[in-house]
Amino acid sequence: MQGQKSEVLLQLEIEKSKLNREKSLLLLDKSLLMYFAFLIIGVVGFVNKYLDARYLNIMIALSFGVLAVGLVPYMLTMSREEKKLNALIINFRSNGSGSGNGRRSKATGRAASVRATKAAKSRS
Repeated sequence: MQGQKSEVLLQLEIEKSKLNREKSLLLLDKSLLMYFAFLIIGVVGFVNKYLDARYLNIMIALSFGVLAVGLVPYMLTMSREEKKLNALIINFRSNGSGSGNGRRSKATGRAASVRATKAAKSRS
């Protein structure tokens, strides 16, 4: 019974991690779309003499800003989720492949979690 609960909890954590990664990927997709839109509009406007060099430079700077706004959260989310999943894997393996006997105290469980987190941090 305890093993089933831990497996369900593990599956829920994995699904939550997938959702977080998907949200950050959507943000990255939208920022890439806006990045290329800024670049295309800037270049086409400059070639057709709608924009001068100063406005082209502003458009290019804004495009890099938009790209940074989308890329930084994506990278942070990916590294955070990778660390969380590594800690879950280590914790799952340390519990005997998830078939824990359910008799461990809360302090022992926390200690294993802290060890798993430290091990994941030392690898990255």
